[in-house]
Amino acid sequence: MSPSRGLRLLPLARRSYSTAAPPKSPIELLRLSPHRLHIYRSNSTNPFFNLSAEDYLLRHSPPTSTLLFTYTNTPSIILGRNQNIWSEVNIPLLNTPPYNSTVQLVRRRSGGGTVYHDLGNLCWSVIMPRKAFDRDFYANAVVRALHSLGVTTAMVNERHDIILRKTTTSPDTGKTKVRDKKVSGSAYKIIRERAYHHATLLLNSDLVNISALLRSPLKEFITTKGVESVRSPVENIGVAKEELVGKIEEEFLKANGWKEGDEEVGRAVLEEEETVRVREYIKEGMMELQSQKWLYSQTPEFTLSLPAGTTLPELPGLAGFQPVLPPTSKLSLLTTSSTLQNIQISTSPDPSFSFVQSQESHIRLLHTPFNGPQINKKLQEINSLPEDYKIDVGRWLEHAVGGWGGEEKVDLWTDGKGGKSMRARAAEKEEERKERREANKKLQGRAADTNNIEDPVVTEQTNDTTTTAATTATSQ
Repeated sequence: MSPSRGLRLLPLARRSYSTAAPPKSPIELLRLSPHRLHIYRSNSTNPFFNLSAEDYLLRHSPPTSTLLFTYTNTPSIILGRNQNIWSEVNIPLLNTPPYNSTVQLVRRRSGGGTVYHDLGNLCWSVIMPRKAFDRDFYANAVVRALHSLGVTTAMVNERHDIILRKTTTSPDTGKTKVRDKKVSGSAYKIIRERAYHHATLLLNSDLVNISALLRSPLKEFITTKGVESVRSPVENIGVAKEELVGKIEEEFLKANGWKEGDEEVGRAVLEEEETVRVREYIKEGMMELQSQKWLYSQTPEFTLSLPAGTTLPELPGLAGFQPVLPPTSKLSLLTTSSTLQNIQISTSPDPSFSFVQSQESHIRLLHTPFNGPQINKKLQEINSLPEDYKIDVGRWLEHAVGGWGGEEKVDLWTDGKGGKSMRARAAEKEEERKERREANKKLQGRAADTNNIEDPVVTEQTNDTTTTAATTATSQ
C-alpha cells in the first residue's frame, strides 16, 4: 500500500550532536600563540614536574617568544647534568632520617652546580630566542625587583650570581671590609633556536640543610671529569615570595620594552594533574628524571681512590666507625656511566701477591654498578683479600656510596595504552630524517661523479695507423 492511500509518515527523529570541542589549556595553545611575551607560574611543588614543564616550555614555545616561568619545589637536591652525585652530595646523611623521607635527589637537564631547593626558595627561569641569550640581562632585572622591595645591597657578581654585598668600615683603621653572601645561583641551557637562564633565590630556606647535605664525605677521594660546584657563603633575602614574584614579572615586562596598553601578554598557571594529562611530553620527562638510568648513569667518568694508611671518616649512620687502611693497601675504582670498569684492590706488601689480589678484584667487580650494597657484596667474594679488610672497607663503602634510589625500570618507549610513546615516535621521525639525509648524500655523490667523468676518448682506425683524439667541449 502506498503512502497516498492513507498511511501517515512518522517524522524522523533528529539527534543533536555537539561539535564544540572542550576548551584547550594555555599550554596546549602555546606552540601557536601569537604573543611575544608569556608569564607562566606553576602551582606544583614537585621538582620532577617543574623541571619537565620547564623543558617543555623551552622546546615548544614559539621560537621568537620570551617566557618567564616561576615555581617552588619541595625539599630536594638538584644536581647539574654533568655532575658527580657522590662528590657533591652527602649520601649517608641523605639516607638517614628525617632526610630519607623528606628530601629528593634530582638531576636536572642543564649544566652548572648542585643546589638545594625547599619551600623557602624561589626558582625563576627566562626562556628566550638563542640570539637574545645573555647571562646577566635577566639577573639584573631580578636585582631591580629586589631593589624595589628594599634589598638595595643586591647585585650581580662576575660569576653571574646574585649576591648581597655588605661593606663595613673599621673605626680604628678606616679600612673597608667587603662581605659577599650568595642568594642566587644560575644555570643555562642552549638548544638550536632557544635558550634559557634559570636560577634560584634564597628567600627563607633552611641554610643548615644546605651546608650539611652538600658536603660529601667522598669528595676528597674522588677525581672526576664532571663539573664541580663552586662553594660560596649563602644568606636568605627574607622577602615574601608572592610579592617578589609580582615584582619580577613587572621587571621582566619592562626589560622587554612592554608598557601598559601594549600587546597582550600570554599568562598561565600550570596545574600538575591537568598539564600532565594533556601533555605526554611532560609526563615522559618526569619518568625520565625519576629513572636510575638518568640519575646515576649520566655521571661522567670518575675514579674513587682510598690511599694507603688513610683513616676513613666517620659517616652518618655509622657513629664511631673509622677503619684505618693498611699501610700497603691500594683501592682504585674507575667508573664510567656509574659502572665499574677498572678495579685495583690489594693489601699485600708482596708485589706478586698484590698483583693477584688486584687481578681477582678486577674480575669480581668488573661491570658492577657503583652501588654501595652491590660493591660490598662483590668485595666479600674476593678470596685473596683479608677478611677484616673486606668487612670494614665493605661496610664503610656501602654506607658512603649508598644504594640507588629512583625507578629501576622505566619504559620510555610505550605509552599507558601500550602504543608508541612521544619519545618513540620522535625517534622514528629522526631515523626517517637520517635515512633521507643519507639518501640525498648518495644522490649528490652520484651527481658529482657524473660531472667529474673525463672527456671520452675517440679512436680513429685507418688501414695503416691508429690515431687517438680527445673530444673536448669548447666554451664560447
